[in-house]
Amino acid sequence: MALGNQRLLAGLQAEQGVGPAGSAHGSRVACYPRRMRRSALLALLLALLPLRGRPAEPPPVLMISADGLAADQFTARAMPKLWALSKEGRRGAGLPPFPATTYNGHATLATGCWPEHHGVVANSYRDPATGKMIPIAHHIEDLQREPLWVAATRSGVRTAVYHWVGATGPWEGVVPWRMASFAPGHPDAEALAFSEAALGDGARLVMTYLSGTDGEGHVQGPQSAGTRAKLARLDDELAPWLRRLLAAHPGLRVILTADHGMAPMRRRVHMPSLLDGIPCDLVAHGGSAYVYLRHPGDAAKALGRLRKAGLKAWTRDRVPARHHLSGNPRVGDLVALAPEGQWLSKARSSREEAAEWHGRQGAHAYSADTRAMHAWLVVLGAGRGPLGAVPLWDLAPTVAAWLDIRWAQAPDGRPVDALLPGR
Repeated sequence: MALGNQRLLAGLQAEQGVGPAGSAHGSRVACYPRRMRRSALLALLLALLPLRGRPAEPPPVLMISADGLAADQFTARAMPKLWALSKEGRRGAGLPPFPATTYNGHATLATGCWPEHHGVVANSYRDPATGKMIPIAHHIEDLQREPLWVAATRSGVRTAVYHWVGATGPWEGVVPWRMASFAPGHPDAEALAFSEAALGDGARLVMTYLSGTDGEGHVQGPQSAGTRAKLARLDDELAPWLRRLLAAHPGLRVILTADHGMAPMRRRVHMPSLLDGIPCDLVAHGGSAYVYLRHPGDAAKALGRLRKAGLKAWTRDRVPARHHLSGNPRVGDLVALAPEGQWLSKARSSREEAAEWHGRQGAHAYSADTRAMHAWLVVLGAGRGPLGAVPLWDLAPTVAAWLDIRWAQAPDGRPVDALLPGR
């Protein structure tokens, strides 16, 4: 025991009338029952032991998805302020799931799982249990695996979610500490204000959806003046805001990414014409489509026509394993994939055709084999240097590793080694 502690113990012994044998207080010791003397001394010794500090709480995490912002759109010329900020962290490219669409991209980011496991196999699908079409697959009921905000909440991590796809209600009775349910069309300034307030109020995980360049890319094209203007506005708004947050929350980790990229369109492929006479329901996402056959015996005939038109086409059970689709019956009986620059139309009326043309200057829903589908990816607060290509399903497991979040069921993705502490 240190000399200072010895003196303190001696002083306390004197105050209590307890002293070493032969001292002036020795005669008083016998007056105390032995058990009481031992308890008093033990309490004193424990009080003098050095206090061990609690394990440091991991820094908070901010995860932002800017819808449709492609890796090839994020350049020093298009977004100079964010490009400069990215040099203080890691920059790479996010590999989307197939088909690369908004809803299944965000479900992949949220669950760390492939579409065949999280269940949001595209923006729309046919429910095999009811036979009904699900035209907008962005509800919590569409998810078949636990999202990150639920795993975090169950793990005691205070979590806030702003308009993330799928964040529309409780999952198995669990809702995050703060949530604004998914609803497109809100200004990005509202998203940033929500996120900043949540971090200021003690959130350890914030997941935020931004409008990105998806709308401009569809209507005007990914390389249009309108898209470039949107990139500049995002740069002006997001970069100083992030610098302010990084200063206010030391150690803050930030992930900037997107659900998919965008490719310019050159040609339309009309699926109802190709499949004329074959009864089926169609879900066309842009560069790919699902075909739900009324009669399974028509599969060979339909595949022949699709392939003759220059499309890649498979039955669900023969979709290449790297696309992670074949294990879910929500996927079409047939899956068709167009060459880059061609988009698949399901329009069966002039009204549907006009609506499709309005948003087809740019499209997505190709596979990660198409470079234009790669999403931008910047990580701050987890080292510096190039990051390379990262599957989007690896990001949620990385966040979980940072914050000690426990999953009810292990996801398909794995934490990115380069982003873990000490790497």
